[in-house]
Amino acid sequence: MFCDQCGAALSAGAAACGRCGATVERSPIPSPRRPAAAELLPPPTTPVAPVDVDQVGDRPHGPGGATWARSTLGRNLTGTGAGLVAAWFNVPFVVLLAAIGAVFGGLAGVVSGTIAGQGVLSRLDALLTWVFPLPIKAEQLLPTAAAQVGGIVGGVLGAVHGAGRLAWMAAVWPWEALADGDPTWPWAVALGQVVTALVVGALYLVWTVATESTRLRIAGARRLSRREAAWLGPIVADVAARMGLRTLPRLLVDDRREPNASAYVRHVVINYGLLEQLDYDRDQVAGVLAHELAHWRAGDPVAMAWARGVALPLYLLYELADRLLRGSSRPLHFAVRVLLWPVLVTVRYLVVPVQARLWRQAEYRADAVAAAAGYGAGLRAALSYLRHSFDGDRSGWDRAVLATHPPNELRLERLERGEHPAPLREDHPLTRALPGWSDRSTVRKGW
Repeated sequence: MFCDQCGAALSAGAAACGRCGATVERSPIPSPRRPAAAELLPPPTTPVAPVDVDQVGDRPHGPGGATWARSTLGRNLTGTGAGLVAAWFNVPFVVLLAAIGAVFGGLAGVVSGTIAGQGVLSRLDALLTWVFPLPIKAEQLLPTAAAQVGGIVGGVLGAVHGAGRLAWMAAVWPWEALADGDPTWPWAVALGQVVTALVVGALYLVWTVATESTRLRIAGARRLSRREAAWLGPIVADVAARMGLRTLPRLLVDDRREPNASAYVRHVVINYGLLEQLDYDRDQVAGVLAHELAHWRAGDPVAMAWARGVALPLYLLYELADRLLRGSSRPLHFAVRVLLWPVLVTVRYLVVPVQARLWRQAEYRADAVAAAAGYGAGLRAALSYLRHSFDGDRSGWDRAVLATHPPNELRLERLERGEHPAPLREDHPLTRALPGWSDRSTVRKGW
C-alpha cells in the first residue's frame, strides 16, 4: 500500500504517511453478504397471493388402507421376522449363554490342548519332512512350542464348541421341556408368541399415528408460515399432480440447520437448513419433496413403525441402553454394558442389519419414483450438493451395515443409469480430475 500524496510505501495499519504526514483514507472493502432467509421469501410488506392450505397438507393424511395392509403384512417380511424372533424367542438369552459357553469352553480347550500339543507338533514335523525336508526336526526348531500350539488349537475348538453347545441348549431345551409335558404345548406357545408380537406391533402402530403430530411438535417441527406456504405450496401441488396423489401428508418445517427431510405416516418434515443449503432452488427442493412423498405413498414409514412395534420389548431395552451409554458416567457405562450387552449385540448385529438393508432398497425406489415423475435432475443436483449420506458421519460397521441410507454417490449412480453422467459441481473434487464433466453446474455454489 502506498501514499496517495508522495507515493511512499505505507506500513500495514498506518493511519498517516511517515514521510509527508498525509492522512491515509481507507475505502471500506465490501464483504460478501449471505442473504437472510426472509429475503428469499416474500417480505412482510409484499402482498402474498392467497394459497389453498390443503395444497401443503393442512390436514394430515395417511397413505391409504391398501398401503397400510401391504406395509405391515405384505412387505419387509424378513425384517419383521428377524425382529419378532429376536424379541419374543429369547435370542438375547441365547447370545448370553453362547458367550458364557465360549469363555469356559475356550479355557477348557487351552488346558486340554496343552496335553495334545506334542502330538500336534510331531504331525507338523511329518508334514514338513514330506513337503520341505529339513536337516533338523521341527521339535528342535520349536522346543517349547508344543504346548503353545496345542493350547491355541484347543482354545479355539473349545470356544466354538462351548458357544454352540450352550446356545443350542438355550434355544432348544425350553421347547423340549414343554414337549415332555404335552406335544402340542410348543406349538401353542410359539403361536401365542407370534400373535402377541403382532398385537403389540399393531398397537404400537396405532399409537405412533395417534401421537405423531404431538411428538413432531415436541421435537421442534412447526406449521408453515403464510410466506412459506406461498412458496412451497405451488411446488407441493406440482409434485402431487405429477405423481398422481389425491391426498397429501401435512408438510411441517423444522428450524434446525441440519440439511434433512423425513417422511412420516401422516407428515413430511423438511428442515430449514436444507432449504438454506439448497439456496431455495425450486428444482432441487421439488426433487427432495418428490422423494419424500414417494416414501409416504409407498408406506415406508408405516413399514418401519410396524417392524419396530413387532420387536418393541427388544427395542425399548436397546433404546434405554443407548441413551444411558450416550449421556451417563463411566461407571454406569460399565454397568449397562455388563447387564444389557446381549440386547446391544442382538439389535446391532442381528436385527438392524437385516432391516437396514431393506430401508436402503426403499431409498433407491423412492429416488426412482421421483426421477420417473420428472424430478431426477433436481434430485441429482441436491444429492451432489449435499454429498454426505443423511445418516450422518458414520464409519465402520455403522456405515457399511447399519446405515438406513445408501451413500449419496451410489444413489447418484442409480439415477444416472442409462444416461450420461450428470455434470459435477465446480467445487467437486473430481471436477479437475475428470475433464469435461463440469461444462455446466447442476447446483448453485454454496456460501
